[in-house]
Amino acid sequence: MKKIIISFVLLSFVSCNGNDEEQDVNNKASIIGEWYIEKAEIYRSLNQQIQTSFSTDCEKKSTYEFTSDHLLSIIYAQNNNTCVKTDAGAKKYTFDKGNGKFWFENEENYPYFVTQLNETDMIVEDRTQDFDGDGTKDVLRRFYKRIK
Repeated sequence: MKKIIISFVLLSFVSCNGNDEEQDVNNKASIIGEWYIEKAEIYRSLNQQIQTSFSTDCEKKSTYEFTSDHLLSIIYAQNNNTCVKTDAGAKKYTFDKGNGKFWFENEENYPYFVTQLNETDMIVEDRTQDFDGDGTKDVLRRFYKRIK
C-alpha cells in the first residue's frame, strides 16, 4: 500500500510543472494562418437536415490565409479534368475575438462566426442565407484545416 501511495505522490509531482501557464499562453489558437476547407455542411431549417459536401483534392489546393487584417484567398477548381487556379484576392476584415464574429469591410451586416478554433481546426458559420427557400436563414458551416 505504501508503494502505491508513494508512486501516486511521485507521479503527481512529475505531472505538475511550473511551465503549464506559459505553454497555454504560447499555444493560444488564432485564426491567423493559412487554411483550406476540408468540408462544408448546410443545416436546412425546412427539414432539419444536414447536407455535407467534402472538398475534392483540387478544391483542397485552395488556400485562405488570414493575416492580422486581411483574408488572402487563392481558389482552385476542376476545368476539363484539370485543376486550375480560378480566382485570387484579398479582403480586409475585422475579427471580434470576444464573440468569435468577423466581417469583411463594408459587409458589417453579413457576419461570420468562428464556432470552433484550435491549433489545427476552425469551424466558420455563415448564418445569412436561406438555401431551402423557407424564409428562415440556414446555417452553412465550413470546416477549415490549418496548413501552416
